[in-house]
Amino acid sequence: MIKKIIITGTTCTGKTTLGKKLSKEFFLQQIDLDDIHFLPNWVEKEKTLFVKEVSEELNKYKEWIVSGSYQSLLKDTLWQEANIIIWLDYPLNLILRRYFIRTYKRIVLKEKCCGENYETLSKTFSKESLFLWIFKTYWKRKKRMHHWKENLFPHKKWVVLNNPRDEKMLKSLLSVE
Repeated sequence: MIKKIIITGTTCTGKTTLGKKLSKEFFLQQIDLDDIHFLPNWVEKEKTLFVKEVSEELNKYKEWIVSGSYQSLLKDTLWQEANIIIWLDYPLNLILRRYFIRTYKRIVLKEKCCGENYETLSKTFSKESLFLWIFKTYWKRKKRMHHWKENLFPHKKWVVLNNPRDEKMLKSLLSVE
């Protein structure tokens, strides 16, 4: 079976990290949506251009694994093409712990993220903070994913992980495909 996989979840669940692991394990092209979405200096691409570029990137490969959310923007394109959805439905306390660790590393070690961008202390404490974004979107995305799983995309294979330890079962689940 051809694998067209989306890894979705709220901010700081580890979508990109898991995508990289699975990409190596199954020799699939990994596409990170944040890398396509953000231009330098955290400028966001215009929505229609972003959707077009994601579709163009998908069309380059027979199989792929996409990490990222942008659920509302890509519902009619990416989500239509995918046949496996991996939803990282982790508890809020785990997500917040990961946020603080990741933000610390990105600021102190100056790790690039989201294309060619860097997190800064001023951005961390601004009204555009990922910390605030987590609280703004966590419950809304959870509700959306439940709805999509039951109503919009019940024909897709869904793998819902409630704990990072559950990632170990993915190898066997995806190998069976």
